[in-house]
Amino acid sequence: MSDIYKIIERCKALGYTCEVYGVDRLEYNVRVEKQYYSGSLRDRGYGVRVFKEGRVGFSFGSNVSEALLEKAIDALGVSDRDEYNTPPPRSKPTLIGIKPARVDENALKELVKSLEELKERINVLGIYSGVEKVKVSIASTEGTEAEEERGEVYAGIMANFRNESLVTPEIYESSQARDIKDLDIEELKERIARKVQITKQRVKLDKPPTKVVLNVKAVAQLVAPLVSYSVNGENVFRGKTSLKLHGVYGSITIVDDPRDVKSPYSRSFDGEGQETSPTVLFEKGKFTNVLTNWYWSRRGNVKNTASAVRSFSSVPHIGVTTIKFDPSEKDDLEEGDLVVDQVQGVHTSNWDTGEFGVVASIAWIIKGGDEMGVREAILSGDLKSVLKGVKGGIGKRRREDNTESPDLSIEGLRVTY
Repeated sequence: MSDIYKIIERCKALGYTCEVYGVDRLEYNVRVEKQYYSGSLRDRGYGVRVFKEGRVGFSFGSNVSEALLEKAIDALGVSDRDEYNTPPPRSKPTLIGIKPARVDENALKELVKSLEELKERINVLGIYSGVEKVKVSIASTEGTEAEEERGEVYAGIMANFRNESLVTPEIYESSQARDIKDLDIEELKERIARKVQITKQRVKLDKPPTKVVLNVKAVAQLVAPLVSYSVNGENVFRGKTSLKLHGVYGSITIVDDPRDVKSPYSRSFDGEGQETSPTVLFEKGKFTNVLTNWYWSRRGNVKNTASAVRSFSSVPHIGVTTIKFDPSEKDDLEEGDLVVDQVQGVHTSNWDTGEFGVVASIAWIIKGGDEMGVREAILSGDLKSVLKGVKGGIGKRRREDNTESPDLSIEGLRVTY
């Protein structure tokens, strides 16, 4: 941090305020497709933001130096004046005690070896594993000072069923954790083997399902991105979302929790050095809070939720960390329910209106108490209908990527078959 402080002092002497954000990332990965691959990456860099009289300039590079500061000052010279362009306030956040991931190459290789055992049971197309260790630091002329080590370890597997006459869609399952010992590899293996077995035989629906159940992976792929876009303070204040702040949308509670130490996405401070805290986005259906960074909290005249995300090569923008869904009721699977596991086409959604139409590429129907694979089903609807239609949660809570939820039982979704 000594080089950072030199730049901070130089910036003060020149009559500017500034912040310096540093990232030092080490990554190691092992994957098996048709061949065995392993690789490592070391990435380090710094971003400098300079403020003066409502103007802001930014530059980044692999080393922190006076030349980097001068580039940021040059950029400030062509910046438009904006009264909300001010440096974030002084912050010395309390760290939540994240235990950074260990970069253990041998442990990753053993993990891959364990997943390769599945080749005896299903058609394995790819095995993926990796560990990432990141040191994040930030300091500013305002007195902000913070440093934290973060990271994650992950394992993933892609597989399907294949014989002389049939090839089923690819299924991808993964698991993430802070440490490799927290990955339940046996559960991951059983999860994908079960889904491959279910989809060996797939039928077309012959009537509308009783209701649609989005399992945790489908919630992470479809609902979480739509919610994340709609609670972004910039989008709300610009009128680019169909949801109205303080409006009521069903009865579900949704929280963005950056201080869950078990989640690989947790962090003690955001991309502007401000201390994080959980934010209740929806409380029993009521849209109570938006996510903001410093700029949009000032422009919208609301509390800063410390939701700035960034890399060293970008300026802060607003993003979620770990998004948690908590339905107000519990539910059970019923005869005729359509369980959706994997969807395609979320990127074609109308993010401003929340409307979507996606293919349920991996899904099954409950028929006679059994799970029968389904093909050619399309889900359509909008975010409002999804939130209002949540009937309850099914099964245990599970984390998928940055989403934690039970399976969600939803009424009102349109199913085309």
